[in-house]
Amino acid sequence: MNLHLAILQSAGWLVPPGQRAEWLAEWRAEVWYVRQRDSRQATGFCVGAFRDALWVRQNSPVKARSPLRPESPTKCPGLLGLMAAVCLFFALRLPGPRAVVGDLAPILRGGQLAPGLQAFPIPAMLTELVVALLLLAATTPLSLGECPTNRNRRRWVFMSGKIVLLVPIVFFGSLDLGAVIGIEIQGPCMLAGYLMAFRWALVDQRQRCPECLRLLTHPARIGRPSQRFLEWYGTEFACTMGHGLLYVPENPTVSFRTQRWLHLDRSWSVLFS
Repeated sequence: MNLHLAILQSAGWLVPPGQRAEWLAEWRAEVWYVRQRDSRQATGFCVGAFRDALWVRQNSPVKARSPLRPESPTKCPGLLGLMAAVCLFFALRLPGPRAVVGDLAPILRGGQLAPGLQAFPIPAMLTELVVALLLLAATTPLSLGECPTNRNRRRWVFMSGKIVLLVPIVFFGSLDLGAVIGIEIQGPCMLAGYLMAFRWALVDQRQRCPECLRLLTHPARIGRPSQRFLEWYGTEFACTMGHGLLYVPENPTVSFRTQRWLHLDRSWSVLFS
């Protein structure tokens, strides 16, 4: 029985914390019933808990608030700017780092940035940046959803600012990481860093109000999975300032291919105060 409980405890880490206790209690009761009928099937039954835990996690609304993604539109670029400054600060303290920002000639000639750490040429860095953008466009939908066109300009300016700050974070952060772990910086590593950073910027942007650029909160499931072909099934998010609601479909359909923003006028603001 201890082995079975250990399997359930391991699978329980995949379940959101708010549902974990109830989920474990239900599975423990079911395992006890299975052991009473046939103890040889109990282990295989417990392994199936991982599949159920993944299903619960995927079908549980994700909270928009996160320490790494500040709700305020001013704190987000502020945090990214601070991270970029920290990465640059430590990069300047590496042996020979001033060639990165002060004298570009050693870099263009392929000079050494640090012992065992080859300098990354600026043209190669730009190439990795362009390749990352192309891979992002090929693997991730770039659409930010349907919203009023007069509000798209502010969203794109905000997103462009995040991308501009993410570039030095990945570049100088890769130099710092390479110096710490003592290995050469390779192009694929920096390419992966750019790809993950840009994908994060897209995901973060889709979860923000197009009017105030705050992270949306109060996720709520609407509809049932069994009726997704006939009725709308997805998650609804709300702006804490009362600007509107965001509807994100669970699976894109012909009538609802992307997330959709519903603007609310000032008469609704009393519900969010």
